[in-house]
Amino acid sequence: MNIAILFLALQLRAPLAASAQRPDTHAADSARDLSRAKYAQAAFERSRRALLPRGESGGGRCDVRLGRFCWWYDGGIPHFPPENSTIGVRRADLLSQLDSASTRQPGDDWLVGMRVHYRIDAKDFARADSAAQSCRASAWWCAALSGYAAHAEGDAGAADSAFAVAIATMPADAACQWKSIAPLLGDDRDAYEKLACDARAGVEQRYWMLSRPRLNGTPNEWRNEFNARRVITWLGERSTTPHLLSWGDDAAELVLRYGWPVAWSKIESFNSMSGSEPSVIGHDPSPSFPFAARVAFKDSLGAVSAGAWDFEEIRAESRFAPRAVRRVANMTAQFARFRRGDSSLVVAAFAARHDSLLSPTVSVGAVTLSDSVAVNASDTNRVGTGRVMIAGVAALVGVDVADTSTGTLLRARFAFAPQQDTATVGVSDLLVFRPTDEPASTVDSALAHAIPGDTATRNHPIGLFWETYGVAAEGTALELAVSVERVDHSWIRSTKQKLGLTPIDTPIRMKWSDARPSAGRSVSLDLTNLDTGRYRVTLTLSRESGSSASTAREIELIDP
Repeated sequence: MNIAILFLALQLRAPLAASAQRPDTHAADSARDLSRAKYAQAAFERSRRALLPRGESGGGRCDVRLGRFCWWYDGGIPHFPPENSTIGVRRADLLSQLDSASTRQPGDDWLVGMRVHYRIDAKDFARADSAAQSCRASAWWCAALSGYAAHAEGDAGAADSAFAVAIATMPADAACQWKSIAPLLGDDRDAYEKLACDARAGVEQRYWMLSRPRLNGTPNEWRNEFNARRVITWLGERSTTPHLLSWGDDAAELVLRYGWPVAWSKIESFNSMSGSEPSVIGHDPSPSFPFAARVAFKDSLGAVSAGAWDFEEIRAESRFAPRAVRRVANMTAQFARFRRGDSSLVVAAFAARHDSLLSPTVSVGAVTLSDSVAVNASDTNRVGTGRVMIAGVAALVGVDVADTSTGTLLRARFAFAPQQDTATVGVSDLLVFRPTDEPASTVDSALAHAIPGDTATRNHPIGLFWETYGVAAEGTALELAVSVERVDHSWIRSTKQKLGLTPIDTPIRMKWSDARPSAGRSVSLDLTNLDTGRYRVTLTLSRESGSSASTAREIELIDP
């Protein structure tokens, strides 16, 4: 009897004990699955390292030193032999193990991240997207993985939307770190890092506006790339990389600034402690380009000229390789703004002369700090004009000439703060054109003969067109003054002038009165007596009441 009671008690207690142990068992199983998966991931990277093709070291070149890493840029498109088939087989085996573990532990962030990452590593973008869409881990992380997969597949719209959701749903402190562009900044970095998260927003908006690669209406692909690099750094911090080095701030900054390699190679190096030891070289996407403008991002938006972008700079703070782009270069263009109520009409005259252009398309566009984009197609493809209407806010305007057949992207850019519409007299930008027998009295008539850029030959007069604002419809007496002053005073020229070897640069000044009611006005200038060089042309309007307004533009005079 006592035995029977004891047996019954054990039967009653057994389910309770099993129930009490189930969470611990599940935790142990979860830890075991994750441990095995991480072991398999590390084993794959060790195997990959052993099978990498031989590469070149760069001959001791080091364009940028980041902690333990030396980075250099060769340009062009690297050529490597096809990936060793054994690597593909072992990657497939790793993915099978990751999928199996993720089935048992569907809520694990690392497992689903690896499933997406290694499918992208295998260039299996469709299955990478499927893995991201089936994600059941943290909501913000699933959104980030969807953005990562969409960006890898070339879907900029889906990537932008997914990354926006990820940032909006992640914890505030994580979002602050995620959005930080500190690694991408140069002289502004220290000041930026001292700002509170909310105070950084203005700097970040200005950076992404000025660094946008294309003004074609699609989302900012460079910002998408940076968010994808954030995903990679999250994974790299928790994984084994082909370098087989411990992760650190230097590794993270290397990825954030220059991207994740698309190919790997190795060279033999000698270590006194371990003897011959291969060094792994990561080959970033190439050709890549520095799209960040060389300006002080911490400042409020002022005029930013085309010279702020230098695509030949090797030691840039960051680089990005847009899809299907093999070469990027600046081109010549002239921009001018004209008020239209609360908005501005921006016109452009451009010239795209490049040997690689075969069948280019042209877009004239503008983007604001809030990432609102307006774009118009031009009816010409090499030399022509265009226009775009924007709201009365700070904006980056530009012309893009893109040739997909040759991978060429030619750009012209101009950034400015909005013009203030006041009750006093105001004036538009100057639009420089080649005068004809008919005087230019409208934007259209001046734009039809506008000079595409800031260079004019001395053998022809130049015309200046502008609009006046705050002038009564019946006309108001205005005093107008135009000055032309040389601005390229090199020390050699200054020395020659002091020695009397070169004439002193004397500004040209003209004044006259005008009471015409028309808002559009123009004047023709004969500059044939001036030497070649760079000049600033300034127009000043004054009322009898004392109020005044001025506008200026620089031009380069050259011999025909």
